[in-house]
Amino acid sequence: GPQLFPQGQPDRAAGAGPAPHRRPGGRPDAGVPQRPGDPALFPAASSETAIVVHLLDNGFHTDLAVPRANGTPSAPAVFLSGNGPLVEVLQYELRGAGGGGKAFVRAVKDYVKTYSSRPGLIPPQHVLIFDEAQRAFDAEMVRRKHGDVPGFIGGKSEPEHFIEFADRVPGWCAVIGLIGSGQEIHVGEEAGLGQWKDAVEGSSRPEDWIVYGPPHLRAEFHGSRVRFEETPALNLDTEIRFHLAKDLHVFVHQLLTGSSPQANAALAKRLEKAGYHLRMTRDRETAEAYLRERYAENPEARFGLLASSKDRDLQGLGIPNDFQATKRVRYGPWYSDPEDAPGMSSCRHLRDAVTEFGAQGLELDAVLLAWGTDYMREGGQWTNRKARGYMQRSMVRDAKQLRLNSYRVLLTRGRDGTVVFVPPLPELEETRDYLERSGFLPLD
Repeated sequence: GPQLFPQGQPDRAAGAGPAPHRRPGGRPDAGVPQRPGDPALFPAASSETAIVVHLLDNGFHTDLAVPRANGTPSAPAVFLSGNGPLVEVLQYELRGAGGGGKAFVRAVKDYVKTYSSRPGLIPPQHVLIFDEAQRAFDAEMVRRKHGDVPGFIGGKSEPEHFIEFADRVPGWCAVIGLIGSGQEIHVGEEAGLGQWKDAVEGSSRPEDWIVYGPPHLRAEFHGSRVRFEETPALNLDTEIRFHLAKDLHVFVHQLLTGSSPQANAALAKRLEKAGYHLRMTRDRETAEAYLRERYAENPEARFGLLASSKDRDLQGLGIPNDFQATKRVRYGPWYSDPEDAPGMSSCRHLRDAVTEFGAQGLELDAVLLAWGTDYMREGGQWTNRKARGYMQRSMVRDAKQLRLNSYRVLLTRGRDGTVVFVPPLPELEETRDYLERSGFLPLD
């Protein structure tokens, strides 16, 4: 991974370059440069503080690929996500490494489709990294997604499928589940972590499995015959996304659960002092002008238009949050391309809107959030009474919680700040008042 060293201070002994790659019991790789980079190639201005970045690849991950007896090539690991836009963006960024980026990142749906219908097929990877493991689809949603695939055998959740895939791998296999609470926004994602316990217990050889997790997850495996090892280091509680605002998640939680405006405003002041900006306006052009001016001298910054997928009124106000419009968004260029890139697809144009489904797991420097009537204040409470319904209504356990989670995602995508556009609709007047009293500073 990257190591940062102030210019003029070597990373090891004077004159030494990056530490060589050494395999256990082996010798340093001959292909690794044994000298430092030349700072003269990229001189810093006299007024700037310079940092030399040494990128080191110790190569240990390649040792995870164990040769198969039949000579079939194996691979170290794969990152799997059910978040389609995230997969699209990562593959877009990694496309230069070959295979269209698919050698490193795969969609969960494609992986399940490949291996669930072919019981004799063995995954080449020994490490399966499952993003947002608590959002894995239950058996009913898996059936709906894959029921038409030839050879597919239903009745299993995504966790059950992945444990079964891992059981096929000879030698050893590790399934790493990345967990984030309050991110369930899709139908079929509300079953939680209990599915993973059931999946491991239902393995063809459960006695061979060991579950490692942070202490607070022990309750999930209480009474289980599967061995659980508490590992405090797996509780990743240090925030790195919001480098200026560690209190943002607390603020958003308080806001969306209806805490008093006074309590919210106190946190908002701390965020402002830390450099995180919460702004609001009832005029979209004012919001756009604020973002363009703020990042006028920073062409690498990314800011974009976000909106809820379940709002009924925004489309009539020029916010393209409907299904057909958002389906046409190409997420790779939207997040990654500069403003002057061919195709005019960059988020900086503030033309195409991305919903919670296209924003989850991704981030921008700043967000223009068009607030909808699908989650609004009414009589001192939050309500979702005007939200669009769900096609699979019978599978939804708590529609209001899904809306809360959606706005949690939308309000936490900006690293530097969030600008809320509250449309000038009478039914949103109470929402505007609540947001302003909670600490969002008016731009008008």
